Amino acid sequence: MPTLIRLITIALMALLAAPLWADTTYPLTVRDGMDHALTLRDAPDRVSSKTLFTDEILLDLIDPERLSSLTNIAADEHYSNVADHLPAGVPLLDLNVEAILNNYPDLVFAANWSDAGIVEQLRQAGISVYLVNTPFTLEQIQAEIRKIGRLVDAETRAEQLIESMNADLAALADAHEQIRAANLTALDYNSWGTASGVDTTWQAVLDATGLINGTQAFEQGAFGQVSMSKELIVDINPDVLFLPGWIYGESDGADAFYHQVINDPALSEVKAIQTGRVYPVPEHLRGTYSQYIIDTIEYVTSQVQQDL
Repeated sequence: MPTLIRLITIALMALLAAPLWADTTYPLTVRDGMDHALTLRDAPDRVSSKTLFTDEILLDLIDPERLSSLTNIAADEHYSNVADHLPAGVPLLDLNVEAILNNYPDLVFAANWSDAGIVEQLRQAGISVYLVNTPFTLEQIQAEIRKIGRLVDAETRAEQLIESMNADLAALADAHEQIRAANLTALDYNSWGTASGVDTTWQAVLDATGLINGTQAFEQGAFGQVSMSKELIVDINPDVLFLPGWIYGESDGADAFYHQVINDPALSEVKAIQTGRVYPVPEHLRGTYSQYIIDTIEYVTSQVQQDL
């Protein structure tokens, strides 16, 4: 769902819905994604986000006045789904001890893979830090949205955001069934020679779209990636190929890679190339694992459905 429509939908739900979810009760003690206990005495007034995941979620959950900072990458349109509607006046800061201390938030959200030394320094300085799990499924994404909503006293908005996600998915039910019935195998092929395995958010996208992941029988390496030689692509023979829509450091890299793949004699017999089912995916959609993954699912669905 386009960003403006999503924001309007959530705002209307906030106005019209009955208060079905209770506000957070403080003091609140929780355990974060690294099993660290965190106690908040009151609802945080100054919230700092140090992951793009929480940047995108918090902008739908709390008023901009409560944001003490977001990440620098939030302003990068290649990666970010919120670059076009960042609130004015909110600083964009990396996970830097001095900068965060000067910003002095009540609560910092960081990733469970963040630099442990920096996190410990912040905690020693009296800053509350919550390390967010990295989710791989839609259910896990929604669970993290609920946790974040509870921490920032925005449980109602969190549930409304999840309802909006589910409504958008429900609207794709017919398309999902059409694609599933076509029994199509898909690969997302990267310029560095890998494809995403089953333990990635890309699997969640394929599941929601009705596509079969061509890597599902193969061993995954780091970050859920499966090494993908040309010979293996030919052996899998996918019906659909997804390619990067943007490559870091190369302004024309994605377009060059697309033409390299579709014109490669070694891949000429691959079904996806023969039928023209080769689709670049914008990086901000390919890399997201926040609520904006629904936009990714909608994009992938529309690309595949038009060529059924």
